[in-house]
This record gives sequence, C-alpha cells and structure tokens, in this order.
Amino acid sequence: MSRAGVLLDRDGTIIVDTGYVGSVDRVELLPGAVEAIAALNAADIPVVVVTNQSGVARGLYGVHDVQRVHAHIDEVLAAAGARVDMWLFCPYHPDGTVPEYARVSADRKPAPGMALAAAQALDLNLAASWVVGDSPVDVGLARAIGARPIFIGCATTDPQVRSVPDLAAAVQLILGPESDEPSLLDESAAMRFPAARYESADLFAQDYTAEIGRAMASVDLGEVERAAKTLNAAYDRDAAVFACGNGGSASIANHLMCDHVKGVRVGTDLHTRVTSLSSNMEILSAIANDIGYEAVFEFQLQSLARPGDVLVVVSSSGRSPNIVRALEWAAAHEMHTIALTGFEGGPARTLANVSVHVDCTNYGVVEDAHQACMHLLAQYVRQSRMSSSMVAAQVF
Repeated sequence: MSRAGVLLDRDGTIIVDTGYVGSVDRVELLPGAVEAIAALNAADIPVVVVTNQSGVARGLYGVHDVQRVHAHIDEVLAAAGARVDMWLFCPYHPDGTVPEYARVSADRKPAPGMALAAAQALDLNLAASWVVGDSPVDVGLARAIGARPIFIGCATTDPQVRSVPDLAAAVQLILGPESDEPSLLDESAAMRFPAARYESADLFAQDYTAEIGRAMASVDLGEVERAAKTLNAAYDRDAAVFACGNGGSASIANHLMCDHVKGVRVGTDLHTRVTSLSSNMEILSAIANDIGYEAVFEFQLQSLARPGDVLVVVSSSGRSPNIVRALEWAAAHEMHTIALTGFEGGPARTLANVSVHVDCTNYGVVEDAHQACMHLLAQYVRQSRMSSSMVAAQVF
C-alpha cells in the first residue's frame, strides 16, 4: 500500500548551512533535528533527504565527498536510534565548471526527479506526503509533486505554505499530537487508488478502468459547457488560445494544440490560432535557465498574448508555480482562463474563470481524464461547426 513520507532538505534543515558543506568536519547537526527524525521513524513514516549539491558541478567537492557527509550523518543518527531511509542528491548545475555535471537536470529541485525516484523506491504516495525545507525551491518541489510544503524560516506570504522555526516544529506539525492541525497520519489514512498491491494485471486494469469512470463522473459538466463556450467564442472573434502544462500535462497541452489547429479544420471552416507554451524546448530551457522554471509560461504570455485571448492550463495538482503565475498574469491582462485540475485543485482551481476539476488522487487517472476532457472539447467544437448530415459523414 502506498504510504505518505517526509522529504527533507539537508542544509538549513538537518544541518547548519554554512555554504557548500562538502566535508565531514563542516557538518553540524541543527538542534532538535536528530530527535525530530527519530520521531518520524517511531511513527513509521519514511524519511527521505533530497538535496541540491551544486558544489559538485562547481568543482568544490566530489560525489564521494557528498556520500561521506551522508554516511557521517547516518552514524550520528544511528547513535541516537534514528535513521534516514533514503539519501538523494543532485550534483548537476547548468552553470557548473565540471563538464560531467554542468547541465540541466530533472533531479535538481524544484524539479521532481528525486521525489519521483523516492516514491518508486519506497512506494510513497507523494500527494499525501510533506516536503520540509528552508528554501523556495523546496516549496516548488512540493507543488511540483502535489505534496504539502512546510517552510523553515520566517513566515511566507503564501497562505498555503506553513512556516515553522525548525525541523522539530515541522515534525510536531506533521504528527499533530498536540495541535489542532490535521496530522499526516490522519490524512494519509484516506483510501486511494491503488490501496493495495495487485498480483495480476487484469484485476488492476479492471479497477483502474473503474477509477477512470469514477473520476470522469466527478467532473462538473456545467464547467465543461462553459469551457466549450469560452473556446468557441474565442474562435468566433479570432482570439488566440494558449495551453500549458508540466510533465504528462505538457503532452496534453501539446495534444490540445494538435487537435485544435489541425483536427477542428476537418469538415469545418475553422482556422484557429492555438499555441502550446510547453512545446518549444529551446525557449523553455532558456527561460528556465536565465530566469527560473516558475516563469516559463508567464514569460511567453508576456510576448505572445493579448487581452481577450484564452489560456488553458493543465495541472494535476493545480499547485505548480509556473501554472499559478501564468494564471495570475492572464487574469491581470484580461485573458479568459480554463484550468484542468485534479487532487484538491490547488490555486489553479480557484484562479481560473472555468474549472474542469477531476476529483481523483491518482496522477495517471487524473491525466487520463484530462486527456478525455481535452478530446471531448476539441470534438465538440469541431462538430458544432457542422450540419447534422456533415457530422454523420465524418470520422471523429
């Protein structure tokens, strides 16, 4: 059964951040950190450390130095009856001086690579998990994977991010023994799909198919109607439509462009202007490298979009910073917005003018439902521009 876990940053969360800690002699455990990790161990909650170590790419120390630091911390923890279940670090940085490590990596926070690896290795349910750290990239990681962030440091301006003074306070919040806050254990007890291991693919397929049906049944069809009207009205006035998403959602955004540029023209007089902001790797990587990944969609809209245009965002969690920023920019510049979301919907669900929400906590199922919603909207728009006899003569 998938379980909730806690993903911890290292420097500034577990040990004192003195800048590029690459040797054992520079390791200093923060007060209360050992006891906090031991408390998570006692609650049978997996503890994973996910840390960016660009010092490797910058030539300040090597991969083996990082591993020795982690082995030393393991020894200190073990002496107190505590443990880290998995250590993960990213040695890459695009500005590095060591050629082997001087590149962009999907493991570097806030990208989700390390978290996804931990989820696969330890069977974690990331949507029920927490990310604890002292940097905005830790908050970004939490949003990228649909987890709940806890920020160590001064209170943030984001009401959805909880702030605490240290790791001990974060663990107290997670376990919630003497707090009015809902505890991690209570929330992770909710049934999710899959809720247990399947021994045969046919049974898994049977239940997976049923979960897709349940997820699609949760969609508010009134919002689907509003989304269709928004798209048709945009095409009537020759407005542009932009789509964006991350990961699997990026493929849905790209597919939307295909179906709304090429597909809708078959048998109709439509000549739409639809662009996926997720499709151009050159511009995506340039913006991400020079400005930040959270700006990759907003920056493009600043150049391409005009008032009255439409933005369609696809985000399973609805929390991705680049999605939220794109919606906020669109709202401030008189664009119409449609969001396809899942899980709890995140900020995207409330920021968008139209919210096509899938009530489901399985990423694959949410994305399948989003793909279906994308297809049905494209096919509805296409057939709405035809006569009944023409519809009957076409293949959809």
